[in-house]
Amino acid sequence: MSPSWLDNLTLFIHPAGVRLERRGWRGASQTYATTAPLPSAEQASWQPALAEAQVQLASHARPGSCLRVVLADQFVRYAVLPWSETVVGQQARLAMARALLRHSLGEAAERLDIALDRAVFGSNGVAAGLPQALLLALRQAAKAAKLRLTSIQPRLNVELAACRDTLNDGYIVLPDDGWLTLLGVHQGSPCLLRNHRSAEPASDELPGLLATESSAVEIKKLQVFSQQQWPPTLGDWQVECRLPMFAGVAHA
Repeated sequence: MSPSWLDNLTLFIHPAGVRLERRGWRGASQTYATTAPLPSAEQASWQPALAEAQVQLASHARPGSCLRVVLADQFVRYAVLPWSETVVGQQARLAMARALLRHSLGEAAERLDIALDRAVFGSNGVAAGLPQALLLALRQAAKAAKLRLTSIQPRLNVELAACRDTLNDGYIVLPDDGWLTLLGVHQGSPCLLRNHRSAEPASDELPGLLATESSAVEIKKLQVFSQQQWPPTLGDWQVECRLPMFAGVAHA
C-alpha cells in the first residue's frame, strides 16, 4: 500500500469515553466517539476507556497508519520542576521529577513512567507521571492493530503547546466533569500546577483558588479551555475562552 493512502490517527482517552480522529493524506478527516462505562471495583480507572479505544482502533484504523495518543489529565500526575543551574541534563531532571512525585504520591509514584517537557534555560518545567500499565496496554493495542505509535501525551501538554504564544503570564484552566487542572505561568515559566478532583463547577471553585494563589502570577488573566460559555471576567480576572482540542468527550 502506498504511504500516501495511510492515515494520521489521534486518539483521546478520557474516563467518560474515547474519541478517534482519522485524517487522510488529502486532509479530509473523520471522527468517531464512544462513551465508556464506570470502572468496577477491580478495575483501574482507565481500563473501561482503554477497552473502548481498542474497539475503535480495530474498527476504524488502517494498518500502517500513524497513531498519536492523548491522555486526559485524570490519568496523569504532574509536578513543576523548579529551575536550577545544577539540574539541567535529562537524567538530572528525571531524578528531580521522580523525587517530587514520590514525595507527593508515595509508593504509587513507582508505578508511573515520567515524561519531561523540553528543557528551557532559566525556566521551570513540567513533569508528567503516566501509569506504566496503561502505557503498556496502549503499546500492545497499537501493535495488535499494526499501527505506528508516534507519541503518548498528557492533555495539559497538548493544550499548553496551543497557547504558549498567547499566554506569557496568567493561568491556563482545563475544567472537566468532576476534575480541574490549573497551570500558572509567570513570564513564560510554569510556576504552579493543580490537578485534582472537583466536587463543584470550576467557575465556583476557581475564585477561592485564585485568591490563594494570585501572587504566583503578575497578570490576572485566565485562558479557559471549555466548550461551555464563560463570562468575560471572573471577579477581577480577565477570561479568554478557547475551544478544547478534543471537544465532545469532556463536557465541562
